[in-house]
Amino acid sequence: MKKIEIYKNLSKLEKINNNIAKLEQYSTNVELAYELNSFIDSEITIKDKRVTDIGCGNGILGITAKLFGAKLVDMYDIDEKAIDIARNNILKEGISNVNAIKLDLFDIKDTYDIAISNPPFGFQSNFNIEAFIKKLKNLADNVFFIYKDNKNIAKIAEKNNLQLRYLGNIKLEKTMNFHKKNNYILPTVVIYSKKQI
Repeated sequence: MKKIEIYKNLSKLEKINNNIAKLEQYSTNVELAYELNSFIDSEITIKDKRVTDIGCGNGILGITAKLFGAKLVDMYDIDEKAIDIARNNILKEGISNVNAIKLDLFDIKDTYDIAISNPPFGFQSNFNIEAFIKKLKNLADNVFFIYKDNKNIAKIAEKNNLQLRYLGNIKLEKTMNFHKKNNYILPTVVIYSKKQI
């Protein structure tokens, strides 16, 4: 599928309203979803792979992986509302072999070829990035997730034998009542570990 078609499909996806601050439910925008999946596809190829999207929100990363040719996509989130929206978006796209499952990351038993995520950045929560990385590595041989760019994440990536690549600035839209601006610009990186499959 061509980039313009993927953008068109993704722009129609329903977003989560009334976001929960402690879950850091910031929407992943179309450009970021495409760029992350494009990067993964250039590194290891998504086509015919089993992919999991952790903390899927409305499902945009997992749906994008399916549009890149993934054989199966299982998307997980602990928020029932997010799962309902992700399921609606799967139906809206008319795609098969894509599942939205309400389950905590640490309760997932299946394994995959590729794990992708846009996890909490620790702004509103005590998100344990090291425990998250360890679990992702147990779920998949190939791990790719987006994170805020700073010296601390660079150290954590090195400590966990992960690579880091600058993605650029992402625009976070105003989604919480306490936000004072309509948009926030945040420099981001993709943290990843890959094996040839």
